[in-house]
Amino acid sequence: MKSLLFAFAFVTVLAVSLNGEPMRLKAPYAWARDRETMRMEGEGPYRLTHTGSLDWSFGGFGKVKVRPGDRCRLACRAEVNGDPALLKFNLSAILYDAAGNPLQWVFAPKMFNRPGECENIFIVPFGVAEIEPRLMGNGPMAVSVDQVNFEILGNLLEGREPVAGNNVLRGKGFELTVDQQHGGVTLLDTVTGRKWEPVASPLGVLVASVKLADGKMSVEFMQPSDCSRRVAVFAAEPDKPEFTVTVSGDGEMESSLDYPPAFATAPGDRLIVPMNEGMGFPVEEDHPGLGRLIAYGGHGICMAFFGVVADASGAGWMCILETPDDAAMNGFRDSKKMWTAGPSWDGQKRRFGYDRVARYVLLDKGGHVAMCKRYRDYAKQIGKLKTFTDKVKQRPVLDRLLGAVNIWTWEKDRLGLLGELREAGIDRILWSGDGSEAEVKAMSEMPQVLVGRYDIYQDIYYPEQQRKLGREGPGLNSEAYPHDVNWTGPTSNEWRRAWGVKAKDGSWTYCATMCDRQAVKYERIRVSEELKRKPYNTRFIDTTVASPWMECWNPAHPMTRSDSRHWKMELLRVLGDEFGLVVGSETGHDASVPYCDYYEGMLSVAPYRVPDSGRNIAKIWDEVPDKVAKYQVGERYRLPLWELVYHDCVCAHWYWGDYNNKLPKLWRKRDLFNALYGTVGMFMFNRGQWEQDKDEFVASYKIFSPIARATGYSEMTDHRLLTPDRSVQQTIFADGTEVTVNFGEKPFKLKDGGEIGALDYRVRKHEAR
Repeated sequence: MKSLLFAFAFVTVLAVSLNGEPMRLKAPYAWARDRETMRMEGEGPYRLTHTGSLDWSFGGFGKVKVRPGDRCRLACRAEVNGDPALLKFNLSAILYDAAGNPLQWVFAPKMFNRPGECENIFIVPFGVAEIEPRLMGNGPMAVSVDQVNFEILGNLLEGREPVAGNNVLRGKGFELTVDQQHGGVTLLDTVTGRKWEPVASPLGVLVASVKLADGKMSVEFMQPSDCSRRVAVFAAEPDKPEFTVTVSGDGEMESSLDYPPAFATAPGDRLIVPMNEGMGFPVEEDHPGLGRLIAYGGHGICMAFFGVVADASGAGWMCILETPDDAAMNGFRDSKKMWTAGPSWDGQKRRFGYDRVARYVLLDKGGHVAMCKRYRDYAKQIGKLKTFTDKVKQRPVLDRLLGAVNIWTWEKDRLGLLGELREAGIDRILWSGDGSEAEVKAMSEMPQVLVGRYDIYQDIYYPEQQRKLGREGPGLNSEAYPHDVNWTGPTSNEWRRAWGVKAKDGSWTYCATMCDRQAVKYERIRVSEELKRKPYNTRFIDTTVASPWMECWNPAHPMTRSDSRHWKMELLRVLGDEFGLVVGSETGHDASVPYCDYYEGMLSVAPYRVPDSGRNIAKIWDEVPDKVAKYQVGERYRLPLWELVYHDCVCAHWYWGDYNNKLPKLWRKRDLFNALYGTVGMFMFNRGQWEQDKDEFVASYKIFSPIARATGYSEMTDHRLLTPDRSVQQTIFADGTEVTVNFGEKPFKLKDGGEIGALDYRVRKHEAR
């Protein structure tokens, strides 16, 4: 039998183009999501300019009929159109099924950022009937393109002999079958009897061979998006219902590989996603903000797992990404409009790089709690689980963090305001808003008070930007410019943009990004000098674990994403190990658990915050946006996944643009989530707001602080849903604390005879477990 990967003449095949000639643009168009920011001029070459921050596209081929296995070529010539740094786009295609439904909006994207001939060759996957070739990208762009053409070079499946061989792998409690055409996986759970089929109309891969030997199944296949050879090895664990999939390969990798494919779901299933604190999405509903979520940054999945469980039984499966640095959870709705998800692998500096590993775990009960407990065991095994009990031995001051409300205010009389808070009964405090030398010294000596300041090393304000902003002198981190700037490609024009700021003329200007590998040297200097004057005991480093691990192509300090993760963690480690500080960072990610003590933003699920929450942080919202009410404080969707794994390791806080008093109508509900999760709240106010709402601030603090203090050193062992509508929930902690919350509009009677009023809670203490 010929091997698919080598029998197909995808190098020597003669070009079989439509009508004998490559297709040209029929009706050129330029589109952008923020429409007024896109401009197209000329009729070949086409001068394209995009000034917005969202996605854009350029095309005009229309839909092209194709067959699975077609080898396609999309090409153009690109030239500079103004700023050379803005020459950046990808060649890709939209995929459609036979009914005209879009299967994938961006298939086989190949990035280009230099002038010259540009070419992308890809294979049409199974389940695809039409494609729409196009150029596209995100953010500002300026490029001139000409000779845009598309052709089909032949079909790799014609004359192919069927793949034969044993394609069934059996393990403890399961039976796994690999489709010998498109590589889809069928998983039979022999304990529950449920069969997990691959999604309908799978895009899949092109399988060359399937071999079974020594309890492992090896699947050789071609990745359609870039015509590359890959091998997946499925291996069953001998004594538990688990198996691993190891994908290997070499060569270039411009687009992601989604393998193994996702399993189909059904109404009544719930997709479990560690997006920030945690969410559970009913698969039959539409959910904005859900999609492909990276595993290598805080704005994705914050722990390296996901899965699906049936609400009725708690049975299902989970996938642990054991190589998460270049991985993602690819969430999507299939052709039946059901949400599902599977692992997705990104290239390492545009190459395959190293073996990728995913572990699948079958669950016969327990739902999201069982998932989290399995992941906690895994985290302990690989050294991520470092508890407060261990951390406080090295830094006793860390004990002050447990139960301390996080307070942001920029009032001048800090000591006077702090005195009023303590006199009112708010006595455990993390004061994040800095102060004078005398104020910081006084606060640091107060029992039960932490005092810190905001800091950041990612953003570099460079001289040209300072002039645009009308500022004199050097900007923040300007000493790192230009030598320590991160590059997204091999030339200095490809420097990575960071935080955007409006210039005096109304235009946007973007900070440069400091390379993570270089940041620690600046941190050591800055922190050591400041501590000589101000005896902080805490420091908050913005963006470090919120931003993704970032590759750097600067030859002076190159990095893979794995390198970036290492240096980001080093930035946090230095603060705790070398300076003895309590360490905070933004959003949160479990790679940083051994080095970080609290996260601002872990409780605030990123897609469901109020608009501009990161810029207009002090604004109080009187009206509640629908997505905030439904998801951010929606007990039907929220799950304490982070607490079930890491409650006794890191404190989860709300985001500084999404704090307890941000939306007064939701204040009580946020307090109840804090109580249920054993976490503390965050307040942001000026003196006027403090004086006006003093009673509310004190009452809020008295709800969450005692519980967070009591459970701070304890694992959350269970989370229970006491009503079908999820309005009454209960958490159990290892110290015996039991918290029951009624989010509903009516009183709820407990089995022990007690009653919890609407929007109320009860705390009980049992014997420690």
